[in-house]
Amino acid sequence: MQALRFEKTGSLDNLSLANISKPSLAPGEALVQVRAAGINGSDAAAVLGILPFVTTPRTPGRDFSGEVVGALDNTGSPLQEWVGAEVWGTGSERGFTSDGTFAEFVKVPVMALSRKPETLSHTEAASMTLPWLCAWITVDTLANVKKGDNVIIIGARGGIGSAAAQLCKDRGARIFGTYTSLRDVTPPSYVTPIELASGTAIRDAIAKEGLQNKIDVLLDCAGYDKPFNDALFTMTPVGTGRVVVMATHAKDGSFPINMRTFYTKALTMKGMKSSMLNSVEIKEFLDELSSKIDSGVFQGPKAVKTVDMRDMDAVRAALQEILTRAAHVRSVIVP
Repeated sequence: MQALRFEKTGSLDNLSLANISKPSLAPGEALVQVRAAGINGSDAAAVLGILPFVTTPRTPGRDFSGEVVGALDNTGSPLQEWVGAEVWGTGSERGFTSDGTFAEFVKVPVMALSRKPETLSHTEAASMTLPWLCAWITVDTLANVKKGDNVIIIGARGGIGSAAAQLCKDRGARIFGTYTSLRDVTPPSYVTPIELASGTAIRDAIAKEGLQNKIDVLLDCAGYDKPFNDALFTMTPVGTGRVVVMATHAKDGSFPINMRTFYTKALTMKGMKSSMLNSVEIKEFLDELSSKIDSGVFQGPKAVKTVDMRDMDAVRAALQEILTRAAHVRSVIVP
């Protein structure tokens, strides 16, 4: 089969199209023909060597949507009930320490198989699994957003931020979302938009709403110190404030935090790791997400850009684009 491979890290030029053997199945595994594979920042980071735990040689890619073409039960006997099923998946260590989805086929534990939403195409489904998983971990596992919470999402336009907004809405929270610019942007009706026009834009907007010192949850999906510290200023000082971070854009991974604001408000901060859930937990989340998309509770992507896996210039450009956040339309690789 054809797959994208890198033998060493350090440059996107190390990624190339290769012919490799189709994955062989062990008992309890399924073989999925990949119809589309979402492109994420962690895929580019893996190739560039930013993530120190990535092993080589490796096929990158974490998201997929496709069709099951073979499966074995735990005894090694053929499992026909899944053959032909349209499935989607993401997460775990796929693309990091085991081969990923930028290939014609990928193997998946049978227990992790999740049927994709019937109302989404393969390209749409593949574009959203990891951002939504990250949003779920952030909103549910780490921040435990509840009905009545006041929530600030820094980077509400991005894949994770926009998904987190939908999840918070579903839980009955009030949502404030930041945008670099509101020009040519139509935020959803359930998000109160904050344009980052000044260094105090967030605290000014929250004060205008009468909610200074009443923000319960801060979700930082962007990773810049100025809006982060501006938002900290608005949070509740009673020991229940929760902060979740998942990004930083400094090369050394650091940015300044106003620790006086942090400790005087008795805040708790957690980091979001997208591979922290096991395959069964991810399946349970994807099953619920699929059901809520098909029922209309959650909305899928409005647009998706497709990239031919054999066009290496386009593949590298898409990886660079997602790494630098140069576009707001997500891309998927099509084998």
